[in-house]
Amino acid sequence: MKSTESSLRIKHFHGRKHCKQNEKVYAYSSKVIILQKQKAATSLLLQKLINIFKMADTHEIQIENAQCQIHKWNSEEVFLFLINLTCRLGFALFDIIYKHSNVILLCIILLAVVYGLYKSYWSPLLLIRELTHTGFDHIPYIKGRDRVLHIARSQRNRQVGEKVPPPYPNGWFALAESRDLTVGKVLPVDALGENFCLYRGEDSVARIVDAYCPHLGANLGVEGSVKGNCIECPFHHWRFGENGACTYIPDVKNIPKGISIKKWDCMEMDGAVWVWYDAEGRSPMWTVPPLPELSLWGYRGRNEFLISSHIRDIPENAADAAHLNCIHQLSFMTNIGKHLPFLNNIIGHHIWETDWTKTDESHIAQMSIDQNYMILKCNAFPFDLRVKQIGPAHVRLHFNCIFGEAYVIQSVTPVGPMLQKVVHRIYSPTYNAIFGAILVLAEAYQFERDVVVWNNKTHVSSPPYVKADKSIRAFRDWFAQFYSEKSVSMRDAMQNPLDW
Repeated sequence: MKSTESSLRIKHFHGRKHCKQNEKVYAYSSKVIILQKQKAATSLLLQKLINIFKMADTHEIQIENAQCQIHKWNSEEVFLFLINLTCRLGFALFDIIYKHSNVILLCIILLAVVYGLYKSYWSPLLLIRELTHTGFDHIPYIKGRDRVLHIARSQRNRQVGEKVPPPYPNGWFALAESRDLTVGKVLPVDALGENFCLYRGEDSVARIVDAYCPHLGANLGVEGSVKGNCIECPFHHWRFGENGACTYIPDVKNIPKGISIKKWDCMEMDGAVWVWYDAEGRSPMWTVPPLPELSLWGYRGRNEFLISSHIRDIPENAADAAHLNCIHQLSFMTNIGKHLPFLNNIIGHHIWETDWTKTDESHIAQMSIDQNYMILKCNAFPFDLRVKQIGPAHVRLHFNCIFGEAYVIQSVTPVGPMLQKVVHRIYSPTYNAIFGAILVLAEAYQFERDVVVWNNKTHVSSPPYVKADKSIRAFRDWFAQFYSEKSVSMRDAMQNPLDW
């Protein structure tokens, strides 16, 4: 009995040992199979890569003794391969656009709307056109590296004209944007044959003084600083107060009397800082009342132009009714109708009617403009424009159309005798902010058509007037009131420029 039990135990032990050996053999076999599969997969992948390179005809890969031999490109094969690749990419892109055209179009529209809202409400547009940008396409070699030199030569050879009025009339002139002159900031400005220093004191009031310190001639507008409501010279830290008198000199207790700097009459109006200029040294002869709408409406942006012209040419444009139906008859969107006139009835054209008159206030003139935008004999976009000119360099234009109201504030500042800086600031209510932003660009596009003429014209003192020019003669008579006995002549201004 005992021997039987012992034999059973021995058999059971050997059986368990045999099973363990089988398990080890099975596990080893599994690993071998896995390694073989991985090796086969690797070989297959390598073979596919070799086939791909052979199909592309770009490389020949020979695997021999673990070495790869790569041959150089053949120019014809490269050219054919690039053409094939470009065509395939083009077809793939076209297929994607075709299959998802609705989604892509919707995304483009949404992006355009978001961008338009952003520029209308939070980031006003700013369009700046330098002197060389407009009106010089006729000059040879205009696209060469000496473009500016060719334009300068053309301007030097240009005839100014005879009996040209003085370049600097008496009145209010914009020197800087109010938003650019923050508290504690200093700005140097050259205009009207003068060098100015603008600064805003801690009381938030803008002030204008002569640029040069009476001590040793340092320019207060360059590296000068604001201390309280005083302007401090960057050279020796002399300070000048609100009335221009010297209030502080380092290490000097008793400041000598009579040390001061010229303070100019200044006002902030219509988004700009204005200086009163008068050749006789008189105090301001008029003030400008604020526009209630501007405090309620939003600022939509501005466009700026540098123009080579006499200052009178700019506002005289308003009285020149005949030029509107010549230069500004084409669509405000494109000039293509100038070359293909039959398109004017399709894309639209302007028809203008104007009336320029004086007012009871001698320094103010006004004009009314009725505009019709005709497309196939249909008045698609009518609007009326009421213009009020205040002095020689300040204009308010009130738009009223199907999209609502808007104001355009124009300022003309003589940077030199024959160089004007013209700025248009646009304001509109909140509900039509997008229209105001579009007006910044549309108004600039129309204005550029005048700039082309101004940058190349000469002054004609006694033109042969016709019936349509009666308002031009009336305007010139009205504008003459802004000159006085001591007004600087054009000859003196050009012989004594600010340039060294």
